Amino acid sequence: MTSDLSQHFRSEEQPFVQQVQDWLMQCQAEYRMVLTPFLNPRERFIVDTLVNRLAEVQFVSSGIFDNTEMQRGLFLPSYMSADTIKTTDFELKLLQIQYPQKFLEMRHSTILGSLMHNGIERKSVGDIVTDGNDSWQLVTTDVVARYVQTHIERFGKVPVKFDEVDTEMAIQPKLNWELDDILTSSLRLDTIIANAFSLTRSQAKELVENGQVKLNWAIQKRAEFEVAAGDLISTRGFGRLQILSDNGLTRKDKHKLSVAKLKNR
Repeated sequence: MTSDLSQHFRSEEQPFVQQVQDWLMQCQAEYRMVLTPFLNPRERFIVDTLVNRLAEVQFVSSGIFDNTEMQRGLFLPSYMSADTIKTTDFELKLLQIQYPQKFLEMRHSTILGSLMHNGIERKSVGDIVTDGNDSWQLVTTDVVARYVQTHIERFGKVPVKFDEVDTEMAIQPKLNWELDDILTSSLRLDTIIANAFSLTRSQAKELVENGQVKLNWAIQKRAEFEVAAGDLISTRGFGRLQILSDNGLTRKDKHKLSVAKLKNR
């Protein structure tokens, strides 16, 4: 990777950038598909940025659900067409969670926490969704699906079961994302949150410093941290915000951002 390209990414992202470089080299050297773990939107943005500089490799991704946040990716050598890729090539499984609804109020954190407690890495699990009526599904890799079905029988004291279902039975989550264009004087995390959720800068800063904000699924306590295209910001009590694109500066040096907002009701 050239130094001029490296500077476009954050220092903490350099290990992932190197991983992408390794995948690209493997795809080119071995002339075959290379399958990734689940990637978040920011990671896929990095992949797209690197792949777009090459003519020899394509990148496609899938996560089963519509508008999936977590997706597995495939690097394709030049002789392959994205049109020929099948869902099975991503080695995904869709699992329906069966549980006694009157004994357990299921939550996203309950499911993910149980998986992590059983040694399953986050990058092996895709989206976890509900239809809002106590039906829950999740996407995993083939290998993890077999492990989950065999080894996870309870959430605490409550029995649960994971049934594999056809992808045609996937829940389509009803998420009312709002598209918006915002102007901001800074790309600081607290400034973006304040702008998006109509807070004062001090209120947003306090949320960040108190650990109430996640950036790309990791708690970020640095209010001055600069966001970028592809970032997903989760603010407890207010909702989620995805930075779709940075459209440059206005004549008054304000950043023009296209975003998608999902506010808590």
